[in-house]
Parts: sequence; structure tokens; C-alpha cells
Amino acid sequence: MNVNPELISKRRILSIDGGGILGTFPAAFLAKLEENLDQPISNYFDLIVGTSTGGIIALGLGMGLSAADILLMYEKSGAAIFGQQQGVFLNYLVNKLRIIRWGFRRKYSSENLRSTLFKLFGDRKLGESKCRLAIPAWNPIAQTVYIYKTAHHPRLRNDYKSLVVDAALATSAAPT
Repeated sequence: MNVNPELISKRRILSIDGGGILGTFPAAFLAKLEENLDQPISNYFDLIVGTSTGGIIALGLGMGLSAADILLMYEKSGAAIFGQQQGVFLNYLVNKLRIIRWGFRRKYSSENLRSTLFKLFGDRKLGESKCRLAIPAWNPIAQTVYIYKTAHHPRLRNDYKSLVVDAALATSAAPT
């Protein structure tokens, strides 16, 4: 089958991984890019996707925050949200012991996270995003993945009234 290359549209997708406080790395990298480009990084992508802390960054970019503002949130509130980071190996061991003792539950308390997210996003809704977003989250009731998305297609208009804070909490609540 021959396809005319001009008919194939190119899509630029930014995907941001999770990792708790390690979200400072992609936020810092994106902040440096924004500084060098002198404009929002979201202008360069057709879709921004993120899971867990990457989802929080994606939502922040969608709400028009600069990557530097998002990085500042991690620097100011990271320890309160994620606890003290003792090092990768020690965190790995602590997490495994936690799973053995308590099973698959949230790694961190959501109260500090909720408070920080509300300060960041207030009562803004996903429909206010300045760019297309897709934010995977775990639905514990249905035991399936749910994807919060902006209305970038006529079929995808379910989430425009969802609070950004709720989407951020949901993507951060996956069992670990």
C-alpha cells in the first residue's frame, strides 16, 4: 500500500513519567527549555500526556503555568507531599517492606498533596486547558484505568467539567 507522505499528519506528543519527587527533573528540564525558547513548552506539542507526578506537570502546563512555576511547587512542597527522600535504594527497600506489610495502598498521604494542588489550580476545570491533555488514572471502583482528556475530538467531551485537582489526585493515586 502506498501512502502519500503529505497526507500523513505528524503529531508531537510530550509524555511525562511519574516518580514522586523525581518530578523535579522533568519540570527543571522543561523550565530550562521554556527559558531558552522564551515561550511556553505547550506551544510545541499537539498533546501532553502524563502519569502520576508527570500528570500533575502536564495539568499545570495545560492550565498555562510555566514549567518554572511547577518546579517551584515541587521545591516548596515536595518534602511535605512525598516525605523525605533517603536515596533510591533505601526508598526501594522501604517500599517493598511497605507492600509486604500493608499491601497495595497509597504511598503518600493525599492531604498535603490535595492542599498543594488546590493552591496551584483552585477550582479550575479540565475544559480550561490551553492545550490537549490525556491523563491516565486508576479507577479503584471499576479496577480499570480511566483517562482524563480534553475535548480534542467530538467523542471526548466527558471530562471538561472535571476539576483539575481531582484529575491530579486521581493520576497520583495508582496503587504502588
